[in-house]
Amino acid sequence: MTRIGFIGVGEIASAMVEGLADSEAKADLQIFLSPRNADRAAKLSESIESATVCRSNQDVVDRSDLIVLAVLPQQTDAVLDELDIPAEKTLVSAVAGVSTITLKANLPHSPTIVRVIPLPAVRERKGVTAVYPANDAVEELLNHLGGSVTAADETMFSTLSAVTATMSAHFAFLQTITAWLVARGWDQADADHFIRGQFVGLGTTLAQTTDPIDDLVAAHETPGGLNEMLNNEWMDETNRKSLASALDAVFDRVTGSAGD
Repeated sequence: MTRIGFIGVGEIASAMVEGLADSEAKADLQIFLSPRNADRAAKLSESIESATVCRSNQDVVDRSDLIVLAVLPQQTDAVLDELDIPAEKTLVSAVAGVSTITLKANLPHSPTIVRVIPLPAVRERKGVTAVYPANDAVEELLNHLGGSVTAADETMFSTLSAVTATMSAHFAFLQTITAWLVARGWDQADADHFIRGQFVGLGTTLAQTTDPIDDLVAAHETPGGLNEMLNNEWMDETNRKSLASALDAVFDRVTGSAGD
């Protein structure tokens, strides 16, 4: 029986809990929830038989083998300072931008530390989660949520953290397209409906193939065609460099190197 605890029951932790509870591993899981977000924790425990709301964060630690820390970065020190996490436990940190060195400073018994970057799609067991360092137990658990990729070092892990910042920009791209349709006379609801249908299909392609991304670009345009035209007009060398520069800035923030 795998005993997994969650300290912090926000959106990402809830997505992990719901994904695990609907996976083939559910019969072998006991899930322990922090009381930090009482309403959300209560709803999860009511809908998931294997989930239990604990009396305190320390109670989560005491009852779990793997402890997922899913709090805000600025809360990390205060939360860990109140906990006694034994050496035989594994702390799985889903806290963005907090390094293993920083985490170790608050863990005097030196438990195993594994950093992860779970994404919302783990709820549907389709999220690929970044991991550092390699850990068989954590990676086995993540296999039930869509799989994982393991970074060779913490710097490489931070590059994956940086690219997760592109999600809202993706929707802003779609927002700009629908706004263009509305400016051309379309009703907002109809424009949204059409664009949703167009890009849901592309998401299905990503989910159902393992073709390299480069190949998918080529497969969705023909020489001299409209897709190639827009790609060349909009995603030109200047815009590619601008995007890379923005990712560099996010990476610097993630690693704390901005201004160094």
